[in-house]
Amino acid sequence: MKRFRWTRLEPDESHVRELSAAINVSNPLAAALCNRGVSSYESARQFFRPSLDEVPSPFLLRDMARAVARIGKAIGSGERIMVYGDYDVDGTTGTAMLSMFLEQSGADVCHYINDRFREGYGLSSEGIARAVEMKVALIVTVDCGIRAVEEVRQCAGFGIDVIVCDHHEADELPEAYAILDPKVAGCTYPFRELCGCGVALKLIQAMVETAGGDRKIWEAYLDLVAIATAADMVTLQQENRIYVQEGLRRLRNSPRESFKAMAGLMNVKPGEITMTGIAFGIAPRINAAGRMESAMSAMQWLLSKDAAEAGRYAGELEEMNLRRREIDQGIMTRAEAMVAGHCASFCSSIVLYDEEWHLGVLGIVASKLLDKFALPTVIMGQMNGLIKGSVRSVGTMNIYDVLQECRDHLEQFGGHHQAAGLTLRPENLPAFRKRFDEVCRELLPVEERQREILIDAELGIQEITPNFMKVLEQFSPFGYGNREPLFVSRLCAISGKPKLLRDRHVKFMVREVTGAAVEVIGFDRPDIHEELMRLGGNGRFKLAFIPERKQWNGREYLQLRLKDLAVDHG
Repeated sequence: MKRFRWTRLEPDESHVRELSAAINVSNPLAAALCNRGVSSYESARQFFRPSLDEVPSPFLLRDMARAVARIGKAIGSGERIMVYGDYDVDGTTGTAMLSMFLEQSGADVCHYINDRFREGYGLSSEGIARAVEMKVALIVTVDCGIRAVEEVRQCAGFGIDVIVCDHHEADELPEAYAILDPKVAGCTYPFRELCGCGVALKLIQAMVETAGGDRKIWEAYLDLVAIATAADMVTLQQENRIYVQEGLRRLRNSPRESFKAMAGLMNVKPGEITMTGIAFGIAPRINAAGRMESAMSAMQWLLSKDAAEAGRYAGELEEMNLRRREIDQGIMTRAEAMVAGHCASFCSSIVLYDEEWHLGVLGIVASKLLDKFALPTVIMGQMNGLIKGSVRSVGTMNIYDVLQECRDHLEQFGGHHQAAGLTLRPENLPAFRKRFDEVCRELLPVEERQREILIDAELGIQEITPNFMKVLEQFSPFGYGNREPLFVSRLCAISGKPKLLRDRHVKFMVREVTGAAVEVIGFDRPDIHEELMRLGGNGRFKLAFIPERKQWNGREYLQLRLKDLAVDHG
């Protein structure tokens, strides 16, 4: 019945007690805060009340002053600027954002996003040719460009300056006019984990400050930065947490026409959009454009100026997303059937290839297989005689470092800790598969291959008061780097008969030795239904759960979202 490896986090007890007293919260909540590095009154204030006043100066980014001056010159002299973005959510939102800002600043601006299938990732020869054709004098990249050494050199040959706005790791840097990337050597920016759209926002912030403009000008784009940050799986800490919290507020309270149209297709009101709505609603629909056809469709939607236009383009994204779901389900079924045979030879990773697989959905399938099997995963298809694929990491393993160890077998690769992309020749696939598994075996001990959950504290069900929930909800927004607090309750027992819903989900009532019974919902846990039935009301178990406030027919009640449970056989 127990699915995960439980790790009970144990913060310093004296810090927990001191924080509990300082901010007047219960010990379990104080422990959860300490587990997130929040152990003082001041750090708790910053965590619960993040402020835009605290974001670092954009001029701490290397080359920022140089970039601002070059763009200002281009605007002043009427030079054409091309915003050149990646085709994922981060790239498209950042490209739309910077294009809107430059247009409003009086620039002669156009934009370009690669075709995923013809051109692949990053600056391409086709994109550069388009810039030359359009008489572009300055290219500003968004979420790409940091590894485009040869391509930037090509641009220089055509008399085109390049400003790189990126957030990926790099080895050799391109000879760009300016490089804005918090991860490059020599950059003094204090927060390394901005997404590409976040870096582009810092450029906008710097331009506004240089012009003496109102900060509300750059703050108006935080809805786009929030979506990009959530979708790109960068850590939701520090500066990113501030942007997402403020961006969500803007998205709910004053949504653009594009997001109003999208919310309608999601059957929610804009004011009800959450991080879950971004991750499973908005982001997949934006990504569907680049995965199925062209990301320019997502750009048209993001840049819509009225409700009719926004509705039309949102409808196109909806259709593409429905097709994408059909295709990735077919690949997922085939991939799951291949896993058993693959893992018979390679036990530390999943590396699957089929030349018929649609390149646009491989990242989605890789993420699903990772979630199911908890092994580093590479899913690959074929295009123009080369193998191309998506890579996903497990736990804290840095998948970019793993690919570095496999670079002798690769033509190209790029990405960050959790996700990456790669290209290799078919004849190198066996050697890559073997080396990838070897590196993963070295970095991922057998005992860590059962998926881990982190328990913040022990919590009695009767301790979950309305005030407890009010504080707990302020831990949000949740995502990578700021997981939902997870608690464990001991000596639990079933009350009544558990129900199996749609053959997938389990709902049951649970009680402790004393106190009222509380509803528990276990999503996608049909495996526990029969054992709970056998256990009955006399058995005891430990419950790992996330408390939530729910509403139904005007009634508010407490529900525990099951993460895992362990039967006490003693």
